[in-house]
Amino acid sequence: MKKLLITKQAGVVLLCAVIASACSNQTDTSTSNTEASPTVSVQPTATAASGVQATSTDLIQKVEYADDDKYMDWSASNPTEIKLNGTTATINGSGAEAKESTVSITAAGTYVVSGKLDNGQIAVNVKDEGIVRLVLNGAEIYNSNTSAIFVEEAGKTIISLPEGTTNLVSDGKTYVYPDASTDEPNSAIFSKDDLTINGTGKLVVQGNYNNGITSKDKLKITGGTLDIHAVDDALMGRDLVAVQEGSMTIEAGGHGIKTSNDTEGSEGYIDIAGGSLNINSGEDALHSSGGLHVNGGEVLINAGDDGIHAEVSIVIAGGTIDIANSNEGIEAPMVVISDGKTSVVSSDDGVNISSGDAETAGGGGLGGPGGNQSGTASSNKLTISGGNLTVDSKGDGLDSNGSIAMTGGTVIVNGPIENGNGSLDYDGTFEMTGGFLVAAGSSGMAQATSEQSTQPGVLMIYSKAQQAGAMVHLEDSDGNTVLTFTPPKSYQSLFVSSPTMKKDASYTLSSGGTSTGSQVNGLYDGGEYQGGTKVVDFTTSSVITWLSESGVTAARSGMGGPGGNRGQGGGRGGMPPAGGGEPLQRTQ
Repeated sequence: MKKLLITKQAGVVLLCAVIASACSNQTDTSTSNTEASPTVSVQPTATAASGVQATSTDLIQKVEYADDDKYMDWSASNPTEIKLNGTTATINGSGAEAKESTVSITAAGTYVVSGKLDNGQIAVNVKDEGIVRLVLNGAEIYNSNTSAIFVEEAGKTIISLPEGTTNLVSDGKTYVYPDASTDEPNSAIFSKDDLTINGTGKLVVQGNYNNGITSKDKLKITGGTLDIHAVDDALMGRDLVAVQEGSMTIEAGGHGIKTSNDTEGSEGYIDIAGGSLNINSGEDALHSSGGLHVNGGEVLINAGDDGIHAEVSIVIAGGTIDIANSNEGIEAPMVVISDGKTSVVSSDDGVNISSGDAETAGGGGLGGPGGNQSGTASSNKLTISGGNLTVDSKGDGLDSNGSIAMTGGTVIVNGPIENGNGSLDYDGTFEMTGGFLVAAGSSGMAQATSEQSTQPGVLMIYSKAQQAGAMVHLEDSDGNTVLTFTPPKSYQSLFVSSPTMKKDASYTLSSGGTSTGSQVNGLYDGGEYQGGTKVVDFTTSSVITWLSESGVTAARSGMGGPGGNRGQGGGRGGMPPAGGGEPLQRTQ
């Protein structure tokens, strides 16, 4: 389904510069106190619609880590010891002082905190912008009316978690501010400058007022076991949230991980390169005001809204992502998938490519007179060049308010079962030149890949819905298997495109039977297929072949077959489903 969002002009400007049909991975091997992320560049390419040469733009930012971002032994650094004792603290060393229940740190250095503070605060205010290392060595810090740890000023603050320690930081349900215009701090741990968390120990954060951990600049996680509970957002960085290592369990009433900087040209960025994240949120699990990059680690998501959302772009280049629950699984104006294992379960669209402009809703049908003309002009794009993507959607499976390009990888789409949506849904073109794609769903809005593709594909429209789990098998005239698949949901359309398929070749489509092959996500590999019932024999006379039980049929006008894309001839609305019936009304 189309989803209306308000998106800043910056995203539109960037995306207009990155219309592309090819992506390449480049690895920066620089070792000068940094760790570089692979760079996916969109190479210059002429768009089919306008002939305009697009510029090359990096979709991935390089996240740099300094030496002190990693955990280091603190015992030899002549640290200042802060021993919390209920209502006050004892300090052994320089740079800090205790006044009633507040411990103030005013100089750069290393501070080791242990013990329990019943209702107080660790306050950092280093005017020379030096680096403060806060070692939580078995510390419990509670504050009933403001942040428990507040960094008002410092060049950077590093919270270190020694091995074997458990630490707890908690704020109150209500805050007391000096005046009505003040709204900061607002998190259990709040920093106005860069904040890094490292180590191998455990940190429990209770954000009872608003957020769990907030940095008004860059927030980096390079280690530790974090257990974060927040009324609103769990982790927030204005400019950056980067996760390199560590284990995180997040329970958030708002977003799980979020960046907030929406200034044109310097939007916030989320980078996940490793670690383990288990996120339960009432809103988006990962929400970036700019770009978002996943290159490693394991991410498990249960989201009340989107699983992964970015206002500019999403790049998935590695790691394992399991979106077990979401409204829309993955959403951004541009999504690039080049590697990794991604699984999406969504109550609406599985992958939604949308700039959020009001004009994407259109009017008078999609692509028809007075409707959305973004099919040939929009820079919104889904690009898949590798990896594994599995989608289980109640709305559209792959939905692009623009175009789709697939050059590699494996994609499985299950759903929808209702005719108001389709497994594949695109306004521009879907050019498939490589990879493996199978999509099983309803038939009313079924689309195939477009005729601009070079890899053949077949779209089968059944006269009636097939039962969930009914095996489907496609083989060539020599008995070589193209597809053995058991869709977990009922389906009336099936699209498949494989590198083994050829034009002007003969195939047999069968139903039922068994396979001795190994099965992953309903897709069988190897083994022997037997016991099925032949549905239809056919020959692929064109790049895209449309089928029924009777054999090859003409493609529906404007649905990815001959005659072009959806925006060229008739639009989507008003088309009856296979087998007759009333015209369907396309949901937005």
